[in-house]
Amino acid sequence: MYPYVNIAGHEFSSYSLMAILGMLVSFFVVLVRAHRKKLGVEDHLYFIAFVLIFTVLGAKALYQIQHLSELWTYREDIFANLQSILNYFGGGFVFYGGLIGGCLGAVFYARYFHTDAVAIAQNFIAVIPLFHCFGRIGCFLAGCCYGIPYQGPLSVTFTQALGGPNGVGLFPVQLLEAALNLVIFIFLLRMDGKFQKPLQNFGVYLLCYGAARFFLEFLRGDTVRGVWIFSTSQWISLLAILPLGIYMTVCSPRKNLILKSLLYQA
Repeated sequence: MYPYVNIAGHEFSSYSLMAILGMLVSFFVVLVRAHRKKLGVEDHLYFIAFVLIFTVLGAKALYQIQHLSELWTYREDIFANLQSILNYFGGGFVFYGGLIGGCLGAVFYARYFHTDAVAIAQNFIAVIPLFHCFGRIGCFLAGCCYGIPYQGPLSVTFTQALGGPNGVGLFPVQLLEAALNLVIFIFLLRMDGKFQKPLQNFGVYLLCYGAARFFLEFLRGDTVRGVWIFSTSQWISLLAILPLGIYMTVCSPRKNLILKSLLYQA
């Protein structure tokens, strides 16, 4: 749609700009919430740094796992020089990989500082769908993560898509997912303070997004989908995200092994 934006004579990736904007808005919301709840702002900054680094690494790692054949086939071109390496590895990220990586970042934060990271994690969880909303808008602008061929109402036709087909009517699945993420974000904010168990909001988030993502995948049209009848993201939703969401939502704090062994390190 609009893969690049011209600012002061310089072209910038729309996806990158939306990702940066999403991070800034999300971090602002986190810090405001931390101040209101009288939680340590400095601790949140360290937590954000850990989570951000691991999120990027996780998102990139899962993308590369899904594209190993491409990496092998075009290895000579990709590793021809430093610029081609940076161009290839600088793009392509998978959200579930980033979510897994971010969770690992939270664990490493708790273990590195030997502290109880539960309160900070709970404050941070609400903005995950907010950041994801911006990211999906970036996907729409770049034309990646596109929908199935579609000619009905709200159909979109890309003319400058970087990762999708041009001149073909498509379902705007990126915008639908952005809208659903925004709804989840608002829901988590409205429910804030009503959750009775530690990290219960994370469980609710996983249930909401995991279910939404499973069905949204049927509307995706990009070619790298997964194995057998479901896409990679659908398998992750079924086998990991939804079961973990149920566990985090209903499990009592005393029996919550994830809570005790990973995020509570005081």
